[in-house]
Amino acid sequence: MSSNKILQSNAERLGIRDAPTIQKAESFLRVLNTKPASKTLSDVGKIIMCLDLAATILGVGFDKDTAIKLSGLRKSGYQNSLNNLEKILNLDKPITVSELCVQMSCTEVKDMAETILTNYKERDTKIKDLEHPQYVAAAVHTSCKLSGIKVDKSQFRAISRLKMAQWNELLEEFSKFATSLGLASGKKRPKKGVVDQETMEIDGVAQPPKPKEKVQVIEEYEVWKQRILQEASAEILRNTLEE
Repeated sequence: MSSNKILQSNAERLGIRDAPTIQKAESFLRVLNTKPASKTLSDVGKIIMCLDLAATILGVGFDKDTAIKLSGLRKSGYQNSLNNLEKILNLDKPITVSELCVQMSCTEVKDMAETILTNYKERDTKIKDLEHPQYVAAAVHTSCKLSGIKVDKSQFRAISRLKMAQWNELLEEFSKFATSLGLASGKKRPKKGVVDQETMEIDGVAQPPKPKEKVQVIEEYEVWKQRILQEASAEILRNTLEE
């Protein structure tokens, strides 16, 4: 089976059907096949990673877990090989907050992550490699946590290119820094179809909750009759005393 047919087959298994992504992956594969450094990878492994890189660049959803299984590699091995292919293809440009948010399906935290990252870089002037992906990964992950959005921590760590201990230490630092900026944990992302009972939005504008309507209590007939008779008797007695 030719490389193009293998690529098409794996693209379908990964749910990729748009032509631009497949064409971009084919272009990457042609370049890789001319580079000796990429020959340590299997053909299937290279194809899967070309699809991964193409999807990431074009902002197309990509099933990373399935890709890792199809590649026959472990998570760490897959990410290391992917990083190497990025360098071979000259794609290892710094990832942005916006790109990572799209990749991780958490675009709603983009502004918060940008705020955290910008302030962090301004505060710590000793950082030498500001373009290292660890800072973007930590800012987006921290924003997701503060917003109550569940994400795959291992994927963020892989993007950060840090060891587990280093990654956990960086996350703790970013969490404390976000708190110092006055950013606190918010509500969890509501499930689809569930309306927030405290606030609603109309055309994107938050609306205050509607006041609860007073419930009119209806008396039973015998209770009402007894109350009316008592009030009438009291009125008659009061009038008699006044005379």
